[in-house]
Amino acid sequence: MDHDKTQQADEMANNFMGKANEIQSQMEKLPSSFYYWAVIGSIAGSALLLLMGKTRLATFVGLWPPTLLNMGLFNKILRPSHEMDR
Repeated sequence: MDHDKTQQADEMANNFMGKANEIQSQMEKLPSSFYYWAVIGSIAGSALLLLMGKTRLATFVGLWPPTLLNMGLFNKILRPSHEMDR
């Protein structure tokens, strides 16, 4: 019984890693400038939402820039050779 649970856990982990690698390969295809434009767009979107009086949504969108910037930096640091190929 424990062997079946272990095997099932291993299959789930392999499936998760396969999906994670697929997402990472898609992110590698994006140029680093995409992330910077996404940061600027989310800041502008947050400001626009704030002007429209949607304070909670503006705050939510306003929290995106650090995450997007970190994703761009992570992509650039982890895969610097891809920037050189372009």
